[in-house]
Amino acid sequence: MKGLVLAVVFLLIFTVYCFANGMLIEAIEKFARENFGSEATIVSLQIKSSPSSFDKIQLTSHSRSKSFFSFLFKAYQEEKFCGYVRVECELAVFADVLVVNRTVRSNEVLSENDVTFQRVNLLALNVELCTDLNQVVGKIARKMFRQNEPLDARYLAKPPDVRAGQLLTARVTIGPIVVTAQVRAMRDGYIGERISVRNVSSGVLIEGLLQEDLTVLVTGG
Repeated sequence: MKGLVLAVVFLLIFTVYCFANGMLIEAIEKFARENFGSEATIVSLQIKSSPSSFDKIQLTSHSRSKSFFSFLFKAYQEEKFCGYVRVECELAVFADVLVVNRTVRSNEVLSENDVTFQRVNLLALNVELCTDLNQVVGKIARKMFRQNEPLDARYLAKPPDVRAGQLLTARVTIGPIVVTAQVRAMRDGYIGERISVRNVSSGVLIEGLLQEDLTVLVTGG
């Protein structure tokens, strides 16, 4: 008889625990979907503290460190406040993103052979992720990426249209006269950007607008 009573008590405790746990999971899943989309899921969950029993909860606050969250719930029993529930869990939104398959140093140009797709938890990363080869192939890395590190679009740049040291033609129009000179780019530059160049003959440093045909337009008086 005693064994039967213990079994019934255990079953009741287990039922209450499952009910409470189900409420918490449902509430956190709702939070995850509303904040991170329908693909969001719970990876792990741990109840840190709670009343012995409750039949209703209300989310009060939460904090986040990457993919790890702490939740604080108000707990109620028969509509009466009975304490707080503290929960720690990890949430995830999984997606295939581009990572480097070798260490890539700053200023290296990326090729298709340098990258591969890898499934990662987006919530664990604080980067502007790349999901298309067109986002990375031919781009210059502006920082070092270690092997298997997801690429961050904020640190990828289009190769410059001219390189520092490259020989160019500068044009300046003075009235009806157009004067040209051979110049050397002092730094990398892009079409439509003002760049500094040095006259190869005189050594004079001048500045002009880089044109589509890679000539430098210098404004003259």
